[in-house]
Amino acid sequence: MTDIAPLSDDIGFLLSRAGSAMAAAAKSALVPFELRVRSYSVLALACEHSGGLGQRQIAENLGLDPSQIVALVDELETRSLITRRVDPEDRRHKRIHATENGRATCVDAQRALASSNADILAALGNEDVSALRRALKAIVG
Repeated sequence: MTDIAPLSDDIGFLLSRAGSAMAAAAKSALVPFELRVRSYSVLALACEHSGGLGQRQIAENLGLDPSQIVALVDELETRSLITRRVDPEDRRHKRIHATENGRATCVDAQRALASSNADILAALGNEDVSALRRALKAIVG
């Protein structure tokens, strides 16, 4: 008979539980900004790229189907957090740009998320958090 390893040692299980805890905390932290995790992610990407991003690029960055991005962009544009501009390199496409209001909202949301993350990661030291970040980046590519 084979020994069964405890579930609490399974990396996939632990990552899933940690991801669920982080997602729930992020969801709560974003409520005051009327953002969800996915809409925040689109906004954050738009803020990171001053030259704008195409919707396909956003989808690739987030690991989502491009059709899922349309509704998120529509929502953020309705709230004047982002704009769509014609891509100067290919006028058939539009690029997503953060507005000044979008940038300010993103900064405030990032502060709230950082506080939320710090609470969850409080059991780890700074070096462990950095190591965890490096390891997760290596896993997701």
